[in-house]
Amino acid sequence: MLSGATLGGNCTPIGASANIAGIGILRREGYTVKNGDFFKIGIPFTMAAIIPAYIYLWLLYGI
Repeated sequence: MLSGATLGGNCTPIGASANIAGIGILRREGYTVKNGDFFKIGIPFTMAAIIPAYIYLWLLYGI
C-alpha cells in the first residue's frame, strides 16, 4: 500500500489532489505542464521516497 500510494501520488499528474491543484495554478499563470515533463521530475522523487522505505521495511520486518 505504501508503494502504490506513493507511486500514484508522485508519478502522475492526476495521482494526488495537490498535483491537480498545482497544475491548475500553473495553467492559470500561463505555463503548460506536459506529462513527460511531470514524469521527469516525479519519478526521481518517487524513487527517492520508495527505495529507502523498502529498505526500512526489509530491515525492520524482513519482508
